[in-house]
Amino acid sequence: MLIPSIRKIHNVNSSKVIGLSYSFKMAGLIPWESTLERDWLLHLESNLAIREIYGQPETFDYCYQGKWHRYTPDFKACWHDPNRLPTLYEVKPHDVASSDVFRQQSDCIRQALAMYGYEYVVKDEYEIRQQPVLNNLNFLKHYADMFVSRQDQVRILDAFDGGKAYRLQWLLAQLGCNTTGLAKLYHLIWRGWLDYDEHHAITPLLEVWLVEGAW
Repeated sequence: MLIPSIRKIHNVNSSKVIGLSYSFKMAGLIPWESTLERDWLLHLESNLAIREIYGQPETFDYCYQGKWHRYTPDFKACWHDPNRLPTLYEVKPHDVASSDVFRQQSDCIRQALAMYGYEYVVKDEYEIRQQPVLNNLNFLKHYADMFVSRQDQVRILDAFDGGKAYRLQWLLAQLGCNTTGLAKLYHLIWRGWLDYDEHHAITPLLEVWLVEGAW
């Protein structure tokens, strides 16, 4: 199922890269029109605090230098927290996001969107493509739909001693698991039941710990 957007995304007479990414949150496909948008969408998809994601969600009017303009954000995120305003994201290459003209326009857009009841956030490529964070998310998404039985969850939970951190390899040895067991641990990381230092690449030697309240 294609998640609706306000305008049709295409690359007719253009060299831009477009595509669709499956969202487990939305149980459907979300469109993007640059690889940078695709990569930020992965960040949104992995954020457990986000309930819903929409691409090219709405179009707004804003005033810049005395003239009215139309603006369509790249993504909208709705949060599980009912007290948090929906967030509209604009994704830009670093040289664009850091330019004075863009910052001035963004300030005008931010003020206009605040009146509509939205938070406005700009993300540039340096933050979006920070490594190994992005590679970790790309890796973990492959295990997003992995099934972990309640029995397996209890066995994994019992292997931990309080708030201590353990290497994935050690947990597998304690649980007597094979590579399928490792995939289940990766799934629990994606689900936010196990946490880790995102600045470390994911390998069997990665240290993980229980997330309080997630179980």
